[in-house]
Amino acid sequence: MNRCRGSAIVLSMLLLIILSALGMYVVSVPRGTGEGSGGHLRAAVARNMARAGANAAIARFPMVNPGDSPYVRRISVGPNVTGRYSVTSRKSDMGVVPGPGAVPGFEEYDLISVGSVTDLPVRDVRVVAKVRFSPEPGVSKARIVLWEETEPR
Repeated sequence: MNRCRGSAIVLSMLLLIILSALGMYVVSVPRGTGEGSGGHLRAAVARNMARAGANAAIARFPMVNPGDSPYVRRISVGPNVTGRYSVTSRKSDMGVVPGPGAVPGFEEYDLISVGSVTDLPVRDVRVVAKVRFSPEPGVSKARIVLWEETEPR
């Protein structure tokens, strides 16, 4: 009986070392390298492309595309991913600043930007914005009145 004395603590320490090594291995294994992370990357690219398209169209004001034809741009995002946005903008309303002479003060534009990834089926992200543009002499200002983003679930 004295011969086995202390063996329980040695076995428990050995088990603790084995379980610690197994835990470190499980924690260090990269997760999300499968199909799931590619979908998240592509959804993020589509969302950012829709936002970029809306911001690019706002920067181009007061230029409006004739006949509601979309302004389309493709951008290579990575080795296997190409993003695309399509922006349609049209003048919706003219505002009048009240006062003597009733000078036109602003123009409102409706803007729809659709961002997508070329190899991702039916995961388009849409940005709908209403922008108020006031052309002042020497300086033109655009103010976003409405900004809505919708993406598939």
